[in-house]
Amino acid sequence: MLPQTQRLTQNSNKLKLVSRLGSALGWGKPSDSRMRSETAAGQAVNSIYASRNDKEDFRLKLLEIRLNDIALKYCSEKNVLPIAVKVISVKVTATKDAERGFVPVYAEDVPGDGRLPQTKFYMGAEKVPGLIKIFVFEADTEKMKENAALYQEELNKEYNNTPKIEKALRRELWRHVLLERCRQKGLVTADLAGLDIIQIIQVHDAFIKSGLLEELLEERESYLPKNDISQIDDKFWLYKKALRDRIISPSSDELSADEAALMADCVQDLFNSRADSDYMASRIKTVMFCRRPGFAADESPAGVFDAFMQICSEHDVNGKKVNFLFKQSKEDHISQSTIETLEQLDGSILVSRDKEAVAAYFRYDKADLQDTLDKLKKSILKFYQTEAKPK
Repeated sequence: MLPQTQRLTQNSNKLKLVSRLGSALGWGKPSDSRMRSETAAGQAVNSIYASRNDKEDFRLKLLEIRLNDIALKYCSEKNVLPIAVKVISVKVTATKDAERGFVPVYAEDVPGDGRLPQTKFYMGAEKVPGLIKIFVFEADTEKMKENAALYQEELNKEYNNTPKIEKALRRELWRHVLLERCRQKGLVTADLAGLDIIQIIQVHDAFIKSGLLEELLEERESYLPKNDISQIDDKFWLYKKALRDRIISPSSDELSADEAALMADCVQDLFNSRADSDYMASRIKTVMFCRRPGFAADESPAGVFDAFMQICSEHDVNGKKVNFLFKQSKEDHISQSTIETLEQLDGSILVSRDKEAVAAYFRYDKADLQDTLDKLKKSILKFYQTEAKPK
């Protein structure tokens, strides 16, 4: 069983209508060449459908049409160039574990880590839109035999689930929006590479936090009609708790300053809890990309860093742009371990401005920090010794 799609009737006229819709979007042979899109994204969609085998599952084609329609409307609302979405069916097998249930052991086109591929945005060239790949999974009946049906149920629940697919798509679409807004402002990759290492990491982190904040804003929008708190994911626990305790009262008319500050802190807390594990690898990858030999050795012009941060901090709320950059009271978290790992990989990867930025960011060296901790311990001990004396 594949992802849920809108229920089809057997009415032949409706099937003909769907067939015409497929032709209009480039699937199969269009009856009128004028129906082809003239945009770069439209041409990408056309090439995707043209390469499809006619015998592939019809529901996958309909899902792809539906997701491309969502992407087109989303990009139109955000005033950026559209981007194509490609749905890829992947056969998988798994072994059954007594405690964890089915554990994936093999999948087509899956990297060596053995994990199932996730929805992902693939960057294009500077002037060419990228591509979003959506993966849906099918249990391999030949290899899994009698276990295939049960595993398929699990796959449908956890992965081939339309709401989850659409949510993942919107997350990647927001990344596309951020990059398009950068291009609209004249910012390119070389500008990012000209920053120092701390600034590169801060921009990297800002992109991630921007995605989390956009997700929270969308969940807030879903919450408002019926004040349904179940629309807010548990990972945004600070915001969810504030709703339960009636600390905030969201309004559909505007976003108050207090609520905006709470949302910014909520996202910062969530980011900090993941920064040392989930995001370290991508931080390192970003810095290494910006420090590859012969690429942007000079510093970026003044104002470039602020421009990147401004774009990442701006979100559309009720038709207005809200800047969350200075709303948070929580401190950003860049781990020393990230810097140390970069130095261990290749010390020459860091230029002089990187070393100066690191020294400025981490104000205490290990000796000074240990001395501070020792003084604090003695102060605490002295306090309790004084309090313990009989009066």
